[in-house]
Amino acid sequence: MAAAAAELYGADPQEFTDRRKALAAAARDAGDADAARRIAALRKPTRAAWVVNSLARADPGAGDRLASLAASLRAAEQAKDGRRLRELSAERGSLIDALTGQALTAAGVADVPAALRDEVSATLTAALADPEVAADLAAGTLTRAAQWAGFGFALPGPADSARAPARREARVTQLEEARRRKERRGEVDGQRRPAETESRRQAEDDRRRQRQAEQERRQAEQERRQAEEAAQAAARRRQIFEDAEREVASAATVALDAVAREDRLEREVRDLEDRLTSARAQLADARLRARRAETAERKARQALGRLPRPDE
Repeated sequence: MAAAAAELYGADPQEFTDRRKALAAAARDAGDADAARRIAALRKPTRAAWVVNSLARADPGAGDRLASLAASLRAAEQAKDGRRLRELSAERGSLIDALTGQALTAAGVADVPAALRDEVSATLTAALADPEVAADLAAGTLTRAAQWAGFGFALPGPADSARAPARREARVTQLEEARRRKERRGEVDGQRRPAETESRRQAEDDRRRQRQAEQERRQAEQERRQAEEAAQAAARRRQIFEDAEREVASAATVALDAVAREDRLEREVRDLEDRLTSARAQLADARLRARRAETAERKARQALGRLPRPDE
């Protein structure tokens, strides 16, 4: 199984389907039906995934360099070391650019489309944050491009990314509270407001804040709905893709069974043909012996007819 995966994900994607079928058939002929099914279920990599897989084979240490940089980024973020984060962020950009070029060179891609380069770079960036992407990259078995949508300099894991909206909301709350404290002191550009206009301006500020808060609430609600719709659409697309892959794997299994049955029937036909040929030879031999027997009988009768009867 490991050898089959290494061969399939290391070959050109255009050869993937035919070679997968051949390897699954070989496993079935060897009597390993489980391996045949698992090989038939292997997913064909996208062009970008194949390019990144080529990097893993050409430079096995690329994954280690990404993992080391990711660990440094997380450590600097936990320590809140802004200077170190900026240095590592610049290093991250340089490393991703270098590995992207190395991957495209290893894959032998000429006239690289901008979209392909972007997908390769995004996948390498995602490997910094996602352990599954990093593991597939190290093994050279990526099946599709990946993206990371986090915040900040470092690359937090999924739990940290999920907490990012709460952190932003807390920051907005802190800024709003600071502004209210300032307004309560009656300060505008370092000067105290006149007492007679304070009440009116306070009311105007309250209305303005209410309008702004309502606008921000509507915008946040719209963004939340859009995010939910995008997540649902992505889930539907992922489900459709996975269903299609399962259908392909099932069809491949059925095809393998059909090929095996065809081979068995061909052997039976050849056996029947051999038996028919042998039976025809035996029939011809029997007919020859029958004709010879008839000839001998006829000659014996003729000889008997020439002999005088005993009573004469």
